[in-house]
Amino acid sequence: MSKQAVEKQRQISFEFSFEKKVDRYVQEKEDILKAIDTRPARRSAENELELCIEIAAAIKRAIKETDMSRDQVVDEINAWFGRTEEGVLSDPPTCRKPLTIHMLNNYLSKPVEYPIPSYYICAIQSITGSFEPVNVMVSSDGARVATGAELRQLALGKIEQNIDEMQKLRKQIRGNLR
Repeated sequence: MSKQAVEKQRQISFEFSFEKKVDRYVQEKEDILKAIDTRPARRSAENELELCIEIAAAIKRAIKETDMSRDQVVDEINAWFGRTEEGVLSDPPTCRKPLTIHMLNNYLSKPVEYPIPSYYICAIQSITGSFEPVNVMVSSDGARVATGAELRQLALGKIEQNIDEMQKLRKQIRGNLR
């Protein structure tokens, strides 16, 4: 076989395997996009009353994991919002009355009668560092809250996967050029 025929054969085999990889990549991307667009039809709670109970249970777990007492959580929530008795008197429209331990206990022990306001969930999430209450709310859509560390790990994994693909293609191209 002549040198030109060998080179042409290498080009043909390179183009074929490259096309297969591109086709596989396009198919995988389409599959991922379909999976992203598909919204799971699952609900953890049958109604809003059950959802209130699930959220309260998640908040209890989040508090328990911190080893903080409920009194300490109340103090932290009030500090998070800047709520004080003095603030209520001096700045009534912007400073609400501080949360009491009695009211937190009602939110957590009688969630059907006293559903916890969502702004308290934001404070509790920040104070406890737990996404459990929020995960209860987003799980009905098949979602889960990712921490900053998890997002960075995911980004690193994607970068490493792309680097691996580039290195494989580089080796293949170099091999076919020789």
